[in-house]
Parts: sequence; structure tokens; C-alpha cells
Amino acid sequence: MDSSVRAILSDLEVRTPRGRLIYALITIALLLLAVVVVVPFIYAFTSGLKTSREVFSTTFQLFPAAANWDNYGQAWDYFNLPRLFVNTTFLVIGGLLVQLSVSMLAAYSLSKLKPIGGRFLLIGFLTTLMIPGIAYIIPLYVTAARLGLLGSYWGLWLSYGVNAFMIFILKNFFDGLPPEIFDSARVDGASALQIFAHIVLPLSRPILIVLSILTFVNLWKDFLWPYLVLLGNPELQPISVALFVVEQRSATPPNIQMAGYFMAMLPPLIIAIVMQRYMQRGLSLGAVKG
Repeated sequence: MDSSVRAILSDLEVRTPRGRLIYALITIALLLLAVVVVVPFIYAFTSGLKTSREVFSTTFQLFPAAANWDNYGQAWDYFNLPRLFVNTTFLVIGGLLVQLSVSMLAAYSLSKLKPIGGRFLLIGFLTTLMIPGIAYIIPLYVTAARLGLLGSYWGLWLSYGVNAFMIFILKNFFDGLPPEIFDSARVDGASALQIFAHIVLPLSRPILIVLSILTFVNLWKDFLWPYLVLLGNPELQPISVALFVVEQRSATPPNIQMAGYFMAMLPPLIIAIVMQRYMQRGLSLGAVKG
């Protein structure tokens, strides 16, 4: 029996007529939700196999009359996707490492080192979550311009460094770690940095996997800020920006566009599918320890 159903109904309740009805309704609802989620991906894939006329058809047509597999090869060469994948991977990995490093150190300090005014610092971080991200664009852009960071990945990596949501999640996770471990390490003469490296990091592996996957997907699809920072340097643009720029500057056939867009979203999709079990395990451990 599905675990989501067992969380709502017991095995005994499912054997009753009312329980079977509820089980059937839940199953139908989950199937409909699966269709809503999966169909857009299938449509994006099949649109890359269609002709331009079929893409612009006013009637909904999920599959093409004849699959044009050459469209994906043309999109691969037309957009120079190998270079774009390398650019995006380099940008995302750098941003991920900077964000995890800063967030973990900040959360560890707030949770275990108890700095003066730490509670007010945490409140300040959480306050930023209530401000729309678009409100930061102009101040960030002006700061990056004055520091000479426009046109380089550092203008993106440094801005990605502070993530209030990640700091909050990690702090809660660190708060749930057994204090006896830290007390024993301090008695043995371990410094705060040694405790962080040899105790906190290994114990935080499940939640770090979850946050890494979420951050990877979020940075991969980021568009507006990379567009502003790297607009003057097309050679460094990630795939989300480059596809848009190429499309605007040339009359790209819509079926070639769709093929390029579908290939652009494959890496985060594959990572999310492959790492799904690790995300579930990390979330469950985080819920128990936090």
C-alpha cells in the first residue's frame, strides 16, 4: 500500500467500504497530480521533435506526426550547448560551494558558538526572507558595478554566498545535535574549527545533500541576476541566459528553441530523480534530529 495513504488510513480502515472509497479517491487524485506534473515535460520533449508549424498549431497536439530527431542535433550545434553546459556547471558548482561554506559557518556560529547578539543576527537574516528578491536587484547591481565584478562569475558567487533560508535550516539542524558530543570534544581539547570539521560536517551529511540538490536546481534555473551580471560577457553566460540572448538576436525556429530548452533542463531533472532517495532520507533524518 502506498505510504502516503497509510499515513492517512490504517490497514484496518482500508478494509472497510468507506476506507476503500477514500483510498480510491486518494489514488485518483495522486494520478491526476502525476499527469499534471509529467505532461509538461513530455510536451517540452515532443515539441522539439515537431515542425515549426506543429509547434504553432492552435490545437493541442502532444506528439508530432513524424518525429524529427535532427532538431535536437541542430539545437546542440546552433546554441553551442557543450560550452553552455560547461559554463553553467562551473557557475553552479562555484555558487553552491560558496553558499554552503558561508551558510554552514554562520549557522554553526549561531548555534554552537553563541556570539553576542546572535539572536538579533538570526532575526535579521529571517527578516530578509520577507523581502521580495527583486527588491535586491538594483542594490546588488550597483554594488557589483562599484566593485568591478560585472562580467565575472565572482559577481554571482559572492551574491549567492548568503542565504538566510539555508542558514536557518542548518542552525535548526545543529541545535538538534546531541550537546554531549561537543562537550566531550571540548574536554579532549578540540578547537571550535576542529569540532566543526570532524564532528559537525560528518553528522550534517544528510541535510547537506538535500540543501545541495535544492541549491543546484535553484542556481541552474536562475536567469535575471546572471543576465544582468554577464550581459557584457557572452562567453561566460550560463545556459538560461544564453538561450534567451541567442533567441532574441536571431530568428530561431521554435522547434529548435524547444529542443534547446528541453536539453537545458535535463541536468537538474536527472539529478533530482537520481538523488531522490537521498533527499527523502535527509529530510527524514533532519526532521528527527531537528
